This record gives sequence, C-alpha cells and structure tokens, in this order.
Amino acid sequence: MYKEKISYTQKCISKKNGKLRKIYIPNENFKIFLRSLLNYLETIYKNNCTYDCDHAFLKGKNCVTNASMHIHNRYVLSLDIENFFESLPKRLLKNYLPNQILDLVLVNEKIVQGYPTSPYLANIAMIEIDNAIMEVFNNQEIIYSRYADDITFSFNAKEKKSYIFQEIIKILRAYNLKINTKKTRFQDKKNGRAIITGIGVCMHTVHPTRKTLKKIRAAQHQNNPLSERGLTSWSLCKVPK
Repeated sequence: MYKEKISYTQKCISKKNGKLRKIYIPNENFKIFLRSLLNYLETIYKNNCTYDCDHAFLKGKNCVTNASMHIHNRYVLSLDIENFFESLPKRLLKNYLPNQILDLVLVNEKIVQGYPTSPYLANIAMIEIDNAIMEVFNNQEIIYSRYADDITFSFNAKEKKSYIFQEIIKILRAYNLKINTKKTRFQDKKNGRAIITGIGVCMHTVHPTRKTLKKIRAAQHQNNPLSERGLTSWSLCKVPK
C-alpha cells in the first residue's frame, strides 16, 4: 500500500459554458501508484458488471460502440448527468472496494477528475445505477447505453420519450444525481442522422459528423498533419481492438 504522503495540485480549466472545471493532478510517485491500481479496478468492475451497457474507459469499447447500439431505432433521447464524477456518492463504491483503497483514490470522499483511477471508479460506482436503469427499461424495446456521464436511449415509439425521461429522473434522484437539462437532446432520424457521443447514426450504420469533416479540412488548410491524422482516424468510426 502507498506509504508516502499523498500530494496533488489543483488546476481550474474553463468549460464551454464559461464555468470552471477543477482538475486534481497527483505528484509523480503518487500517480505511478494510482496507475498500479488500474488492473485491480478493472477486475473489480468486470467481476461485478451485470449488463453490457457501459462504453467508456473500457478496452474494446469507445464512442463508436456506444453509438452503434442505437442504429436500428428511430428516436434517440440523449441525457447528461450533472457534475458526474464528484456527484457519485462514496457509498456506491463501498460494496466493492475496501476503505484503505478508497482513502487513497478519493479526495474529500469524492471521485475527482485528474486521478488516473477516477474513470474506473466512476464505472464501478455506476454498476448499481446501470442495473436499476436496465431493470426498469428491459424488455420494453428501449435500448440504453452510457458513455461516462452521457446516457442514451433509443426506441421506435415516440410516446416513450416522456416515460423514459420521468423514470430516469426518478432513478437518478434516488442517488442524489441530476440531469443537466441544458444538454438534453431528442432526435428523430427521419429528419436526418442522429448524433450520439460525436458519431453520426442512421438506421443502417454510423458515420463521421459534418463537424468532424469540417475540422479535417481546417487541419489540412492550416497544414497541421498531426491534427489531420487524429481527426481522420476518428472519422473512420472504428471499433477498437
């Protein structure tokens, strides 16, 4: 177990909405220790995960696998969990991890952005919530997937929209979580492809978005080959190995 003094610095970065996001940066020795826990946390998650609905921070999954879940449904309801990492209560982790670990990976009993362990901790904390969501919507011709704080539902009966919204608010409220209503989005593929976690989705396949293609052209115009290669790779919408 880590025996040195826990040390980190804090940094605030601006978000698109003008608010600040607080990032915690562990010192080098502590960061190495936290990274040494990743395989352990991955094993905890895999041994306890019940449903295959989570697509973030996991080997073999990404935004493309998340978006691909919703290819065959017409309507898409996308929601965002407000202040995701730090809002997840510690009690959701206590069933899976001992206090001696939690004391090291949490700051003031919260999951914080910047620690390399935080993405897996968030996935572990969400196991119970994902289960609750799946058990409500299972066998109702509703597809649910999650990419970190982005939760997506797709379905073919438009009237299910209100039902889903009401139920998800009720489930999240039980864990003191809230929906960021400013990021709620309802899409109908009849009006064109839906956009899910940055990926275009029609009724048959996934595509790069116009925004991505525009960025590629801008990188070419600016003679920025590194950015162009990264964006081009993203535009291929590949599932990771």
